[in-house]
Parts: sequence; structure tokens; C-alpha cells
Amino acid sequence: MKGVILAGGTGSRLFPSTKVTNKHLIPVFDRPMIMYPIQTLKNSGVRDILIITSSHNAGDFLRLLGSGQEYGVNLTYKIQDGSGGIAQALSLAEDFAGNDNIAVLLGDNIFESEFTEDFFNFKSGARIFIKHVDDPERFGVVEIGEAGLVRSIEEKPALPKSNFAQTGLFLYDNKVFDYIRDLKPSERGEFEITDVNKIYLENNELTASRVDGMWIDAGTHESLLEASILAQEAFDPAKIKELRAKKALKKAARENKLVTAGLVTQNSEKYIIPALESLTNQDYENLEIVIFDNHSTDSTVEIIRENFPEIKVIESAKNVGFARGHNTILNETEGDLYACLNIDMIFNQNFISELVKAINEKPVYGAAGGKIKFWDFASFAKGSTSQGKTNFIDTVGLKILKSHRFEDIGQGEMDYGQFDKSREIFGVSGAAVLYRRKSLEDVAFINENEEKEYFDESMFMYKEDIDLAYRLQWAGWKTNYNPKAIAYHDRTISARGKTALEIIKNRINKPKEVNRRSYLNHRLLLQKNFSNAFSSEIKNATALYNLKVFLYILVFETELLGVWWNIFKMRNRIQKWRKKMPRRVTEKEIERLMHE
Repeated sequence: MKGVILAGGTGSRLFPSTKVTNKHLIPVFDRPMIMYPIQTLKNSGVRDILIITSSHNAGDFLRLLGSGQEYGVNLTYKIQDGSGGIAQALSLAEDFAGNDNIAVLLGDNIFESEFTEDFFNFKSGARIFIKHVDDPERFGVVEIGEAGLVRSIEEKPALPKSNFAQTGLFLYDNKVFDYIRDLKPSERGEFEITDVNKIYLENNELTASRVDGMWIDAGTHESLLEASILAQEAFDPAKIKELRAKKALKKAARENKLVTAGLVTQNSEKYIIPALESLTNQDYENLEIVIFDNHSTDSTVEIIRENFPEIKVIESAKNVGFARGHNTILNETEGDLYACLNIDMIFNQNFISELVKAINEKPVYGAAGGKIKFWDFASFAKGSTSQGKTNFIDTVGLKILKSHRFEDIGQGEMDYGQFDKSREIFGVSGAAVLYRRKSLEDVAFINENEEKEYFDESMFMYKEDIDLAYRLQWAGWKTNYNPKAIAYHDRTISARGKTALEIIKNRINKPKEVNRRSYLNHRLLLQKNFSNAFSSEIKNATALYNLKVFLYILVFETELLGVWWNIFKMRNRIQKWRKKMPRRVTEKEIERLMHE
């Protein structure tokens, strides 16, 4: 394998420092910048290196580096006339490469690691090198699939699909020069290396390797200063120990973000002890628990204060509903992550930590959920040795149908491992879901009182979790399911029903107020989230389902017709919601989530 260092360009971002010299000759810590990429290639087993630079400073490179013998490498030089882009500069290396594969390194990229194994094992295609960063939106973001294959590359996306940034190190086979010849200039009139990588990506020939040590692009004044500091820490033995300690603290802080567990209670005294004991015994350390009590008339608040004095309780003078309760907690706390939980549940000891792992897998994950099973509370109350835990599934997430019906996935089924794989889903039941605060802030609605509504408070209770899941999807936030996060919920194990007859039977057994709120809220979330740009298949399925529901109400539940008057009165509020909702994905992307 041969090496190519691209050291041309005008250095405009470092002006006026580059007015009389090439940026790759500017010192970084104790040596000129160009010496770092030479050392990286040498340490990775490459001895024949081509440096491509501009004619203006070519003599300076020759005076500094000569033939390369002093540094244990063989150096060749070529001149790039003008600034035609990275890919155009790379095309000048075709004769130098011959039939060999090449390692291409941008001259302002500094690496602590060496890549001998990656270089040695590279046979064909292309390979990029990626680094885990905390602020991926500043870089080209790489999403990785199975066997190291690259799924996508996005340049500085608003919602990154991963935390992996593309660095300035690439491996290419000899086809790269054919691909460059077929390139068209970008909007800025240059031949882009990203376009080359996309050709390999389309051909399923693009893989990625992770960079473990320090990496920095020293192309700006700020990063140049940082590069000098990091280079000293990485290559000066006196600084290495101190650096490792700082990295360990930074990693611990990143992985141990504050989780606020919020619960809304209302005459919940029978659930307090088991629910809060399971929460206070979680193995996730950085956890705070906050309870909003909806004017309980039983001993709920007294039991909490007596048995869990460390838990903050916000008392309401009246019952303001599920949505207002959780919004109040969110507005009064600052946790990086928010666990929206029901009080009629018990949680396995690793429930929170597993949800944190799930949501941290990708920065684009705005929510995460786990496997919720049925909790036989009556059995628990009688002192069952199993604590009333059953193997019947309550929910493993929310499913959206093409008709815009919504179902709890797996509800009522026996758990035999059919949902034991992590995957992306439409949303999570509000009974137990972990949200990234950043995602909630993104979709929050500022109401007429200048207060943030994360959950729509006009929905009071029922389906506000579905509405939030839908809004997150429109905004580009994804939801991750982790089967290792297990909890138990005191709710009937019978499914809500899939056939018309099952649905009718289920409605008959519910209080009229529940059915009224459910119907109203379903209409509200459709008014906000439904798009007229959906395909005819989705529009027809939704219209047919809504017609069936309306005809049923017209015959059997005429009292629900008043819901339409409520919707009419709320029309201005609904329109404000729609206008302010971020919509970063297309209707086709939403339709991909829909089931038959």
C-alpha cells in the first residue's frame, strides 16, 4: 500500500497565518503539522508517500522534508494547480499508485493511533475512519450497519443518525481513479471526496473502522490551538497520564446523565410502596424521582412523605390530568433524560440503565422503551412469591396502522422471546418511556400562557403519548426498543381488539367518559399529524376507518357527537400546533412505519 497526503488548499480559514506559508507547515506543538500525517502513515506500515501541494509553497516542503530519508520514508511530490477539490487533487496520484491500494490522509488531520492492522487487511473497495464525538452535528456523520458496512453519510445533519464523525483518513482500491473521472463538480465548483465515497456506498463497497485515540482536524484557529494542546497530551509522556484521567471523567459524565423519573399520582396509595421501592433500588446512580399529585383524597401523599422523604412531591389543588402533570415536572426539572412512568408498575432493577443504554445508542433516538409485562396486582397484594409478575405482555411499543389506528405491540400475548431483539419502533406507551430532553424541547408547544407543553394538555388523558410519539417522528427523532428493560404494569392482559366486534365489546366495557376522551383525542392527534400528502392508500384507509367509527357513534354512542363541537372550538389552537410542529421527514418516511 502507498500513501497520499493532501497538503494543498489556500488555508483561508487560517488567514492571515497562511498569507506567507502553507497551513500544513504551521507548527502544532513541537513540529510542523505535515510531520504528523507522515508519522501516522509510517507507523501504519506505509513507506512510499506522495505529498500533493500547491506550487506556491512546494519549495518549502522540499526544504523541510527533502527525500524523506531523514524520517524513514520515501517522499514524492506533485503540484495541484488551482483548487479543484480533494477528489481532483487525489486524481493526481494515479501514476504514483500504479496497481497498489492507497491510504489517503488529509494533511491537517492529526491522529494519535496507528492503523497497521486496518491497512494490512484492506483488500478492495473503500474504507473510511470514524471517531465517536459528542457533537456529531458539526461533522460528516456516518451510520454503520452490519459487518462494518456504511449505511449512510450525512454532512452536518441537524439530527445525526449516530455519534460517529468521518475523519480525514481513507483507504481506496484502484477503482477510485475511474470514479473520480466520472464525477461532476459540486455546487461550489469542486470535485468532492464525499461524492467518491457515495459511489462506493451505492456499490456496497464502503466500510468503516473506528479511531480509538485522539483525532483532530486542525483547519481553523480554534482547532489549531486545540491540536497543539492535544498533541502535547497525546505525544508528551508527562501529559499522557493526566489526559487519560480527564477522558475517564468525561466519559463517565457522558454515560451517567441525570435521569428525572416523573410520576403522576391520583388516589394511588395501594401502589406507592412497591412502585417507589422498585425505583429507589434502580442500579442507575444519577436518578432523581419527582411526583406530581393530582389532588389525591386518600393517603397517597402521606405515604410518600413518610416512606420516601427524599422524593420531591408537587401537590396540585385539583386534578389537572396526565399531560399537565408531566409537563409541570418537566418544567421544574433539568434532567438530561426524562422517564415518564406510571405509578401502577414495578420495575426490574436495571430498567432505567437499560433504557439509558438504548437511547444513547444513537443521538437521533429521542425516546426509548422496554418490554412491559402484566402485573397481577391482586396476586401481589396476597403475598405471592412471584410478586405478581406474569409472562403476559402488556406492551413492547406502539404500532401505527395505515388506517391511523394505534395498537400496543404484543398486548395479551405470552412472552416466548418473540420480542427479544432491539429495534426501532413508532413509539412507546406513556406508561413507561424514556425521553431525551433535547427531543422534547424540540417538539414542545409554547401555549398562550408562555408555558411549554411537551404533552398536549388539551388531551388531558389518553393518547397523549401517541400524539407525542407521532410529533417526534415528524421531527426526525427515532424511538429505540430494548427488550432488556423489563417492567410490570397492572392492566388487563386482554388485547384491545383487532376485529370490529372485539373493538365494540371493548368499548362497551369502558366508562363513557373514557370513550369520549379517547375519541376526542384521536381526532385531535389526527388534526395535528395527518398529512394530505400521504399516499392514496393511507388516505383511503384512514377515511374508511373514520367513517366506520362515525357510523358506529351515530347509532350506538350519539353522546360522542358533541366531540365535534369541542374540536371546532379548538380549531385555532390546533392550527397553531400544526404550524409550529417541526417536520423534517417526508410522508414516505412516516408511511414506512405503518402496518396493515
